[in-house]
Amino acid sequence: MGLAGEQVAEGHINEDIDLDEVDPSGHARRAAEAAGGGRKPPTRKRKAVKWTAIGISTTLVLILSIGAYVILHLTGNIKHTALLQNGVSQAPEPVDKYGRSPLNILVIGSDTRNNPADCKIGGDCGPGSNADVEMLVHLSADRSNATIMSIPRDTMVTLPHCTDPTTHNSGGGFLSTINSSLQWGPSCTVTAVHDLTGLTIDHFVMVDFVGVETMSNALGGVQVCVSASMYDPYSHLRLNKGDNMVQGASALAFVRSRHSFYDGSDLGREKAQHYFLSAMIREVRANMNLSDFTTLFKVADAATKALTVDDGLSGVTGLEGLAITMNRVPTDRISFVTMPWNLDPNNQSHVMVAHPYADQMFQNIANDVSYSAGSSTAAKPAAPAPSTKASTQAAQAPQNLASPTVAVNKAAVHVQVLNGSGVSGRAGTVKDALVNDGFSLASVGGNSSSAATTKIYYPSTRSDSAATVAYALGLPSSAMVESSAYSEVTLVLGADWTSGTTFGGGSASGTSSGSGTTTSAPPTAAASAPAVSSLSNAATTGGCVPVNPSYIVK
Repeated sequence: MGLAGEQVAEGHINEDIDLDEVDPSGHARRAAEAAGGGRKPPTRKRKAVKWTAIGISTTLVLILSIGAYVILHLTGNIKHTALLQNGVSQAPEPVDKYGRSPLNILVIGSDTRNNPADCKIGGDCGPGSNADVEMLVHLSADRSNATIMSIPRDTMVTLPHCTDPTTHNSGGGFLSTINSSLQWGPSCTVTAVHDLTGLTIDHFVMVDFVGVETMSNALGGVQVCVSASMYDPYSHLRLNKGDNMVQGASALAFVRSRHSFYDGSDLGREKAQHYFLSAMIREVRANMNLSDFTTLFKVADAATKALTVDDGLSGVTGLEGLAITMNRVPTDRISFVTMPWNLDPNNQSHVMVAHPYADQMFQNIANDVSYSAGSSTAAKPAAPAPSTKASTQAAQAPQNLASPTVAVNKAAVHVQVLNGSGVSGRAGTVKDALVNDGFSLASVGGNSSSAATTKIYYPSTRSDSAATVAYALGLPSSAMVESSAYSEVTLVLGADWTSGTTFGGGSASGTSSGSGTTTSAPPTAAASAPAVSSLSNAATTGGCVPVNPSYIVK
């Protein structure tokens, strides 16, 4: 239902949304353009638009911002279907010693053209759909980093045998481009990506028709830079050399343009999308006004109507949790890559998986090996090595120190110190050191039964608090033990630590800051990617997207 109780067609923007309310700063420009007989201002009637990466990212930000008050209303907007085809199964995600698992979300963009508005945008009409965009979003188990891997839509694979759960049409089992798997529903695309990469796909989010213009207006636009003045007659994107603020129709055109950038191929479009997403993430995190409840509600109401997700994300609460999880990853730990590929010798418009480079990338993702170095405040805690492979070893921290995955206010951490070392007064000594380091709620709990090794016990809801204490004291991650027998963080001093206030006699660099929060842990190494993967980082600024020479204008 719409805001006023009116029925709103699926995939369309709520008719209550007014551009002058969402984007008041643009009113004068739109009015002047209309009065001058120039380009007509964007209107609410431009409401069926193809998928772009801004859709899902902005939707998650908006859902996170408006909170639980409207969750029940928005839940009814979201369409959902099965994650997997009938009879298909996947191995569960591996769990680290703290009970944490990585998360893989497949973002699918459909090129469906099944209504007049989308036909106009796409340039033709017809039944069926292809997965125009496939991005695998990988969140590490500790949520310290994310890798977003694009899979070229024209990658040749053997399609799985699939049946569309809606139309019951069946197909597959032959060699074709991976984007054609969407003809049998998103669960077929999930299966195709799983078969290709060997990775467990935990969720999918698919967007076909979405109010991208309205949502980019709510953001106030995204600044992009291009190497030359350009015009693309296909997407109608016109930009001046240097910095441009793209908003509404121009934001949509930027991410849709297949011909304008780099070499004019679909692979060049993927690189431009990575550039745009990086700029948008920085804009959202730095400047978006999240206090205007009315506007946020209206935009989120429209945005959620555009989503199709798997049954596990079928409510806004699921999307809200996903948004919270994604928001924990620091900007400089978000990496964009493209699956390594080679041109298909039999058809230069298709690509093939580049072995063994693609296999190494899939393995890096499976093993939580990041493509960014761990130097930010939400540093990655050291975890037990899942294998003896060199790539995994290189990605681990030089010290096996515990560390939190998010900045924690030490003054709010309840930690009790028990003495099991056999040395009188040890609990008080360590407690005083914690208080001096900002843990003002630290207390002594008396003597414990004798303990051979020092441990930090914590309930499942206090893992980051426990890691903050462990890191402050220089304790290794192996000292942390999750236990339902404890209601708060409890440090039990053992016979392996009978003197001093830093475990092992060393010091944990970067333990304290003036703000009373934990700072960065020792950096982890970053994996490398072949040049064809166009590795980039969301925090990188200053570059301009190269314009295809054929589309440069004076």
